Amino acid sequence: MNDFFRYEDWTQNDDAIIILSNSIRIDNLMSMKPLLLKLVKKYPNLNTHTIEKQRRLATVGINYLYTLRKVQKELDNPTIKILDWLKTMSNFPELGILKELYAYFMAVYTDQTNISQNIKQVLRISGYKNISENLPN
Repeated sequence: MNDFFRYEDWTQNDDAIIILSNSIRIDNLMSMKPLLLKLVKKYPNLNTHTIEKQRRLATVGINYLYTLRKVQKELDNPTIKILDWLKTMSNFPELGILKELYAYFMAVYTDQTNISQNIKQVLRISGYKNISENLPN
């Protein structure tokens, strides 16, 4: 995170966004939430950006939801904002795994167990067994 804070306008710097995405941990979730919400505000519609930019930004959101779900099962307002934000991703094959992970978290946060289990099964069949097994319920 020391590297992250070296960037003046980090929301526009791809390297800073990657650092942020890779820095999300259970012990820093509370400090990450406002940073993530700043990205949501800066880039309200992911589908208006390049595929690469969408991938970087959506990865931050997915990493946050992945870590958050380990400690928080209830759906709160910031989590809803992040899910709504991820929903704006384009439907390009290059973003397929991120779209599947978005759908998975939407299903688990809305208690749609059949859908979340189906997504885990699709991930296993598609060769993403490690991702499937590590997804928090």
